[in-house]
Amino acid sequence: MKMPDIRSKKNRPRHDRPVPRVLTGAQVTANLAGHKLARLARLTAAGVRVPPFYALSTDCFRAVAGPLRDRIDKEIAATDFGNRAAVEDTSARIRDLLERATLPPGLEEEILAAYDAAFSPGTLVAVRASVTGQGGGTAGDEPGGEDSSRDAFAGMSDSFLYVRRSELVDRVRHCWASGFNAESLLYRHAQGHDPGGAQVAVGVQRMALGERSFVMFTCDPRTGAADTVIAAAYGIGEGVVQERVGVDHYFLRAGAADAVESRIATKPEKLGLDPERPQDGPVPLPVPRHLRERPVLSEEEIRALASTGCTIERLFGAPQDIEGTFTADGTLHLVQSRPVTIDASLRRQWSNANVTESFPGVTTTLTYTFAQDFYRTIFYDLYRRMGVPAHTLHRNQPYLDRMIGLHHGRIYYELNAWYHLHQQLAVFPLVRGGWEKMMGLSQPPGRPEAAVGPLQLAGPAAAVAYRFAVHDRAMRCFESWWERVIASRRDRDWAALDPLARIRDFQEVWADVGEHWGVTLMNDSALSTTAGIVEKLLKAWVPGSAQDSLLSDLLCGDEDNHSVDVVLSVVRLAEYARTVPGLQSALDDRPLREVWQEVEQGRFGDTFPQRVVEHLRRYGDRGLQELKMEQPSPRQTPWELLRLVGEYAQAGLESEELRRRELRIRADAEQRLATALARHPVRRRTLSALLARLRRYIRYRENSRYRRSELFGLAKEVFRTLGADLTARGALREADDVVHLTQTELFGYFDGTAPAEDLRGLAEARRREYESAVAAADETELPLRFTTLGPVRDTRPQQPAAERRSAAPPSGDGLTLRGLGSSGGRVRGVARVVLDPGAYRDDGEAPILVARETDPGWLFLMLRASGIIVERGTLLSHTAITGRKFGIPTIVAVPGATTAILDGAMVEMDGASGVVTIVEQDSA
Repeated sequence: MKMPDIRSKKNRPRHDRPVPRVLTGAQVTANLAGHKLARLARLTAAGVRVPPFYALSTDCFRAVAGPLRDRIDKEIAATDFGNRAAVEDTSARIRDLLERATLPPGLEEEILAAYDAAFSPGTLVAVRASVTGQGGGTAGDEPGGEDSSRDAFAGMSDSFLYVRRSELVDRVRHCWASGFNAESLLYRHAQGHDPGGAQVAVGVQRMALGERSFVMFTCDPRTGAADTVIAAAYGIGEGVVQERVGVDHYFLRAGAADAVESRIATKPEKLGLDPERPQDGPVPLPVPRHLRERPVLSEEEIRALASTGCTIERLFGAPQDIEGTFTADGTLHLVQSRPVTIDASLRRQWSNANVTESFPGVTTTLTYTFAQDFYRTIFYDLYRRMGVPAHTLHRNQPYLDRMIGLHHGRIYYELNAWYHLHQQLAVFPLVRGGWEKMMGLSQPPGRPEAAVGPLQLAGPAAAVAYRFAVHDRAMRCFESWWERVIASRRDRDWAALDPLARIRDFQEVWADVGEHWGVTLMNDSALSTTAGIVEKLLKAWVPGSAQDSLLSDLLCGDEDNHSVDVVLSVVRLAEYARTVPGLQSALDDRPLREVWQEVEQGRFGDTFPQRVVEHLRRYGDRGLQELKMEQPSPRQTPWELLRLVGEYAQAGLESEELRRRELRIRADAEQRLATALARHPVRRRTLSALLARLRRYIRYRENSRYRRSELFGLAKEVFRTLGADLTARGALREADDVVHLTQTELFGYFDGTAPAEDLRGLAEARRREYESAVAAADETELPLRFTTLGPVRDTRPQQPAAERRSAAPPSGDGLTLRGLGSSGGRVRGVARVVLDPGAYRDDGEAPILVARETDPGWLFLMLRASGIIVERGTLLSHTAITGRKFGIPTIVAVPGATTAILDGAMVEMDGASGVVTIVEQDSA
C-alpha cells in the first residue's frame, strides 16, 4: 500500500517545478532576487513609477559559481580575517574566478534575449547586484541580505550605469563577483555569517536619464525622528550617494508641513553621461552658471516627495531610504527603497508641548525627582484601576520610572514610555487620537497599532464603560477624600513636629495618593474622548463651526471650579480694598512688603487682614509656577497677593460682572447652535447632553489641578521645614538649598537610609549646575519636540539661540500668524511679551499677553489682559479654559509668537479664527 506524502509543502523538494532564471513582475521575490529588487517590484505593483527592469535570479549565480564552490571555500578557510590585506587578496582571487568562469550553455543567450524582450534597441541600462542571505529560502521567508531590515550592508556590492547591450554580460559577471568584495567578506564574517555564503541576483533596469536626483529619508537617520530629510543634486543619484558634487539638504519637520528648512550648496558640477565619451560612464560635467546657486528642488516638489515617502513607508511598514531622479520633463522615477537601518529600541522621543504648563522653564533636582515620583505613582493607580495585572505593572516599572526626563534643566515627556504604558490598555487605540490632541502632539510619533477585534475589545470596553458610568460619583469621592486629608493640615505647624513625624505623615498621605489619584487621570481620558466626539459632531452637523468659536463659546458658563474660586476671591478682596481708606494709594505708591507689615499691624482695620489671612489659608498654594519646589508659595510671600489686589482694585474688576460676561457668551453660542439645528431636535439634544458632560469633565479637571497644587504645596511645607532643620545642623548652607536634593536624600538623612553623607556638597554642586542652566537658558533651550538615538546626551539637538531665532517666523508689520482659536472675540492692542511672569509689572493698561506657555498661576495676569496669545497649548489647556471662563479672546499653539511679536507691538487678534496680525512694531 502506498503511503501518502505527509511532508509539508515547505519541506518538499523544490526541483518538481523549475525556478525561472529570468524574473519579471510578481516573480521578483526576496528569496529569488534579494530585497533590493523585490522592493522595486512591490513599488511597481503599488503604482509607483519605477523604470522597467528584470532580474536574473540567484539560480543564474549558482549555475556559474557551483563548479567553483570548493575553490571558493578553500580560499575563505585559509583567510586571516584580522588581516585586511589578506582579506583583500582573497577577494581579488575569488572575483577573478567568477569574472573568468565559463557560463553554462544558453545562459548568455538568455540574458541577452531578456534584454531584447524588455527594451528597445540601443537602450542604456543600469546593472545592479542584489545580494541575498545565506542560500535564500522558500517563498514567504524573510531572508537576510542586502537592503533587508536585518542585514542592510548597503553599497557593498556593485552597480554599473549607462550599460550598452554589448557590455551587458560582462557587467553581469562583475555584479556576481562583487558579492565577494572585501567589504562584503569582512561584514559577513563580523556578523557571524559564512563569508562565502552569499547568493547574488542581478537587476537589469532601463536608465532613467535624470537631470536632478535625490536621496530621501522618511525619518531622520541620525535620530529616528519622523522628519523628512532630502539630499539633492543636479545630475544622477551617484553624485549624491558618493558625495562627488555639491548637494542641497532639505528638512521637513514632523508637524510643520508649511515649513521647509533648506541648506543650499554651490553646485558647480554634476555627475552624468558625456555624449562625446559615453564609454567612460558617469563623469563630472559643468552645471550651467544660472543654476549653481539655485535650489535643486522647489518647495512644492519637496512636499510632494515627502508625501510619496509616507506612502512608501506605509507600504513597507518601516522608515525608508529612497533614491530617485527627475528626468528633463519633470517626471519622478524611483530607483531604490530600503529600510533605514536604525535600532528603534534605542530611539527616544521627547516633548514638552504639554508638560511646560506644569513645569515651565529650568527647574531643580527636588522638583524633577518629586515630579518623577508623582507621575509614577498616579499612573500606576490609573493602570491598576483599568485592570492591568500586577505582574504586567511590575514588568513595566522601568517605563513608569522614565515617563519624564530632564534636558538642560527642563522637564520633557519621554513619549516612548507613555505609549508603551498606554498600550497596556486594550482600549487605547479607541482613545489615542483624543489623548494625543490633549497632549499637544500635532504629529504623533510612531505608527498606529494594529486594529483590535471586537471580541478582544468587548471585555475592556465594558470595564471602561462601567468606570465612566460611575465617574461622577468617583470624582465626588475623590474630592471628599482629599478635603479630609488637606483640611487637617492647612494650619499645621510643621516645624514643631519631629522630622521623622513629618516624614511619616507625608508618607501616609502619599500612600493614599497612590490609591486615589488615578481617578483624575481617568477624567482626563473621559475629557479628551468626549471633546473629540463633540468636535466631530459639530463639524458634521453644523457647517462652518470649525472656523468660528462655537465650540469654545459653548464650553463657557458652567459651574465655577476651584481655580476660578481663587481668582474671584482675589477680586472680592480688591472690591473690599477699594472701600478701605488709604489702602489703594499705599498699594500704588509704596513697597509692598512695607504695606504688608502695616496690614498685619492693623493700620487698615481688622477686617481686611482677616480676609487676606483666610484667603491664604484656603488658597495659599495657588501661584506662579506653583508645582516647582524652588518657587515660594503665596503663603510665604503674602505681599505679592497685595500687588494683585491693588491691580484688580485699580482696574475696577467686579466678580459679578465677570460671571455675567461668561454667561452672555454661553447664551449667544447656544442660540447659534439652536438656529443651526432648528430642524434637527435629536441632534441638538445629543450635543447639549454631550456638552454638559464635557463642561463637567473640564470642571473636574480644573478642580483636580487645584488639588494637585495643594498636594505639591503640602510637599513644599514638609521639604522647606526639613531644609531648615538640615541648615541648623550644618548639613546645608542655607534652607533654600533643600531644593537641590532628592526626596530620597532628604528623608534618608533623618531616617538612616541616605545614599550619601555629604548633603551640603551635593546641594552646592547641584546649585551651581542649576544657576548655570538658568544663566544659559536662552542658549540651551531645546525644541518643543525632538528625538534621540542611542545615548541621549550624545544625540539630542545642539540648537543655539541664534539658530532658533533664524528658524523662527520673520518679524515685521503686516505679518500674519496662525494658531488655534480657543476663546472668541476680536481685539486690537499693545502686546506685552512675558517670559518671566514673576518679573512682569502691570502698567495700568489691558495688554494683549504674549507668552510661550502658562500655568494655573498665570490666571491672575490673564484676568488683566485684553487678549492672550501663547506658543503652546490645546483647546483643553488651562490657557484656553481660562480665556473662555472670563471672556478673554485667546489663541493657543501659535509657533514663534514670542519671537515674531516684539514687546510693545500693536497687534490685532481674532480669538475665533486663530489669526494674529502684527499691525505695527518697531523692529529696530
